[in-house]
Amino acid sequence: MSEPLSELLRLRITASQYQNINEAAALAGLSISEYARRTLTANNDMLNELRALRICVSDLTRTMQSEVAIIEILHLMRASASPSNINAAHSKMLEEGIKPLG
Repeated sequence: MSEPLSELLRLRITASQYQNINEAAALAGLSISEYARRTLTANNDMLNELRALRICVSDLTRTMQSEVAIIEILHLMRASASPSNINAAHSKMLEEGIKPLG
């Protein structure tokens, strides 16, 4: 059973941001609220996936299984991440005391 939607999140956005979100929601066949919920959740899911991939890359590095696999994973991660997700990942790395390479 799903948890009921009981909390309200209010935020201010520009008219152009609203228009972009409204158009994207319409293209996805979703209400603006549902589209925003899925987008917010997806960003969190993306960060969790990036963390998991980072662990995998670290494991590959320690075992020296395949340098090619590491390079491929890194390219796939970069290709699938938006600039804002890359910036978020870099910020998290800095918080953890790790300097990002790019």
